[in-house]
Amino acid sequence: MKKNITISLCTTVLLATHLHAEQILKLDSITVSASPVHNHDSFDVPAAVDVVDSKTLESKTTASLGAALSDVAGVNNISTGSQAGKPVLRGMTGERVKILSNGKATDFQTYGIRHIANTDLFMAERVEVIRGAQGVLYGSDALGGVVDVISPKMLSAKDGETKLKGEILGEYHTNNGEKAAGVKMQSAYGKLGANVSVIKRKADNIQTPDADTWDMSQGMQPGDKPLFAGELPYTNFESTSAQVAIGYTQDLWDIKLQHTYWQSDQNYLGHTGGPQFSPIPSAGQDLSNNETQLSANFYLGEWVLIPTVSRTLNSREAATGVAYEQMSDADIDLDILVDRVDSKVALKHPALGDFEGEIGVEHYTKRQDVRAGHLVPNADEDGGALYIFEEADFGKWIAQAGLRYDTRNIKAENNTSKNFSAFGGSAGVTYKITDRWNVATNISRGFRAPSIFELYADGIHGGVQAYQVGNPNLTEETTLGGDISLRYKSTTTQASLTLYHTHIDNYIYLANTGNTVTVGSMTLPELTNEQTTAQMQGIEVALESYVTDSTRVTGALEVIEGKDLDNDVGLTMMPANNLKLAVFQNIGSLESLKANIISVNMQSYAAKNAASTKEPFYQYNNLPFGSVDTEAYTLWGVGYESKFAFIAEDATFRINVDNVFDTEYRNFLDTYKGYALGMGRNISFSLSVPFAL
Repeated sequence: MKKNITISLCTTVLLATHLHAEQILKLDSITVSASPVHNHDSFDVPAAVDVVDSKTLESKTTASLGAALSDVAGVNNISTGSQAGKPVLRGMTGERVKILSNGKATDFQTYGIRHIANTDLFMAERVEVIRGAQGVLYGSDALGGVVDVISPKMLSAKDGETKLKGEILGEYHTNNGEKAAGVKMQSAYGKLGANVSVIKRKADNIQTPDADTWDMSQGMQPGDKPLFAGELPYTNFESTSAQVAIGYTQDLWDIKLQHTYWQSDQNYLGHTGGPQFSPIPSAGQDLSNNETQLSANFYLGEWVLIPTVSRTLNSREAATGVAYEQMSDADIDLDILVDRVDSKVALKHPALGDFEGEIGVEHYTKRQDVRAGHLVPNADEDGGALYIFEEADFGKWIAQAGLRYDTRNIKAENNTSKNFSAFGGSAGVTYKITDRWNVATNISRGFRAPSIFELYADGIHGGVQAYQVGNPNLTEETTLGGDISLRYKSTTTQASLTLYHTHIDNYIYLANTGNTVTVGSMTLPELTNEQTTAQMQGIEVALESYVTDSTRVTGALEVIEGKDLDNDVGLTMMPANNLKLAVFQNIGSLESLKANIISVNMQSYAAKNAASTKEPFYQYNNLPFGSVDTEAYTLWGVGYESKFAFIAEDATFRINVDNVFDTEYRNFLDTYKGYALGMGRNISFSLSVPFAL
């Protein structure tokens, strides 16, 4: 499988390189905020930085952050149904991937693999996926990388003038009847600007391909037929998001205040114990998040002072065995409120010799109030950090380096206290071989303190269909890693080949102990957190090319290995090797249907087996249905996009068909894989209509 994947992509790269030379269409240069000192194209910075803009995000027609980013090389998606998706960066996710909002920390209780980021990508201007030297700016919990969801900038107008622009969006998905409607606006009157966005989504149960399923007549011996296929009950959701921002800009300073509201009701499919294994909602959830951010820039000659403060109130209510529609009349098994306040003061300094840079200090407090249930305890957490980041351009060389010191204190309600601290740092360089070729390399040392949940969990965790127990003896993780990339970029083609290796001491992983716990009528496997010495290494290949004036090809290849060195087995919850290819063909215009584009895409995943008996969901290898192991599969999709000029000049209509052939499959990172198939054929319709005054 690996050999065939590599040959296919290499053939595509050679074809693209041969055909692109005389093309007119050009790839855009993308300036990234991941380089806070100078304005650099993502191609030039040492770190691996991928930018997904708002139009690309809309074309994905999904509410799942993980799914929307999964075409980026080295990014995968831990999925549960159509909405819940968490990004996996080079094999790391959850507490090791930091989800940011405009560069500021968020908190959505990331300990659960089904716990989703509190964001709707309709409201984003772009998303930056960051790995490498500048990760030192973000500290603990960024071992795998950073996903920064960036809001639209403020408009500005001449004195006395008013500007207004915006967009209206509508979507419909046939598989689960999902509907979405949203509007966003940006307005400015002179130096005063305001942004407003709102979107509502609602979906019914998802459909898998039809398949033979297990029933009692087939006996209780282990087997791999799914327990559920066709319509999967308890997979519906609804969500509402809104964002309001106001800003004021002067010559010597600017300030912005933004509030984002996100609310989601979700059901997840579970099942009872034997012998019938009947479908039940594993946990209905009522989630809400209120995030307020205040930021400013003060321009002090060549120095820039940047103070920021943000507050996040995150509420999670869950009822085991109860759908969210009935939660108001049921006893709540879990009700957690997290109140987090982050503050940061950064100072950008002008050139001191060859270097320009940023120094900063951060502090945060987190209060976890458990109002019902005992899966996690009441706890207080606080921490601080000092960091410095420097950058220098030396002709054909770009160098970035940073150093950071973090502290973290966790105190649970039983007066148990844990203190963690560590230095982290990273350095990277890019060498411009020619105008089209460069090579970049990075080395880094990272740190992550165990979370409240990893230390003190004790209860039924519906997200993993198990009883989860914390480990108060956990110590902090530390990493030492590096990568090297060979990159090519012309006006029509951009490609890269990246090799990376990361060594992790005290790697924390969720392990199946082999024991069971009986709670009422339920007998559940017991999971706990253990530590080991681990390594992750892999190869990433990325390609985007206009092979003709009207034909664009994209591709991403990932080969990844995670190893538990102490036990000489694979790491758990690692993605399968995969290849993604897409071809976009512009077929021209027909009267008021402008820039018609048709596309074909392919996603191919290698077979993947459980790393060991400690793999989460391993229990399904011993049940009469399902399996934690997954077979190789390929999914095909087609799409059509057109500018509907009869509605508005840039009105865009899209049709996407995913899983065209209604292929039966199970993804290794799908948390339903043990008892249900993956999502079947889905036809998505979307219309976005921009407006401006």
